[in-house]
Amino acid sequence: MKTPTTWDEFQANNAKLKAAGVDPVIQTYGETWTSQLFILGDYHNVEAASPGWAEQYTKNQAKYATTPAARAGFDHLQQVHDAGYVNKDFASAKLTDGLNKLAKGQGAQYPILSAMLSQLIADNPGTENKIGLFAIPGADAAKNGLTVWAPNGLYIPSSTTGAKLEAAKKFLGFVASPEGCESLGTATQPTGPYAVKGCKLPESVPQAVKDMQTYIDKPGASSLALEFLSPVKGPALEQICVEVGSGIRKSDAAAKLYDEDVKKQAQQLGLEGW
Repeated sequence: MKTPTTWDEFQANNAKLKAAGVDPVIQTYGETWTSQLFILGDYHNVEAASPGWAEQYTKNQAKYATTPAARAGFDHLQQVHDAGYVNKDFASAKLTDGLNKLAKGQGAQYPILSAMLSQLIADNPGTENKIGLFAIPGADAAKNGLTVWAPNGLYIPSSTTGAKLEAAKKFLGFVASPEGCESLGTATQPTGPYAVKGCKLPESVPQAVKDMQTYIDKPGASSLALEFLSPVKGPALEQICVEVGSGIRKSDAAAKLYDEDVKKQAQQLGLEGW
């Protein structure tokens, strides 16, 4: 099987995996936040199909329920459940269980953040070169790409003054430099590409991180996750995703429910158009 670049290819792979006796898709609703990745990790495909969607969404001019590319994440969540492609213990399994299933080959694919590589490798030594990464595929192979979560930021409190401020600025300058990246890479195993110009990943990084870098290096093959482009994110998304992924609620109804959920949050933020 080759790496899928469309959802249809992904589903075709899943059929082959199930026939071979391997759970195609790992889900771990025992930790509800992990249920969201088919939606959140699909944002590159939304942006590719509807450029500028995040801005329209923030202004209440675009909805999940009425944008096919945005609703697709909910559809995909329902489809993998309805086809029987998820692990039998999806309702109770937790993150650690999911990572262990992946490491042991009991499950083939786990929609999860690459930040979890540290735990995967710590719990399952030797997996760093056995587990790869690919973007959640959408409808168009020509626009295939990865949704990316920005790395952590470092900030200086506004109350910092004088010599302490100068020292803090000097330290942040070092962190955001090739020398700083090298130091970080020596102290900890990177779980994603560097966001600093001139920084190169060590050769020893896990295969999944090398795979991520290929998307970053290709123009137009990566997009920031929606949460970095819009302040609107409803608090009930993970519960709604669990319902869809468990066969309790259909994807179209879930998308409409989530649109109502984000409305409350947008109004609390005082955003225009809501």
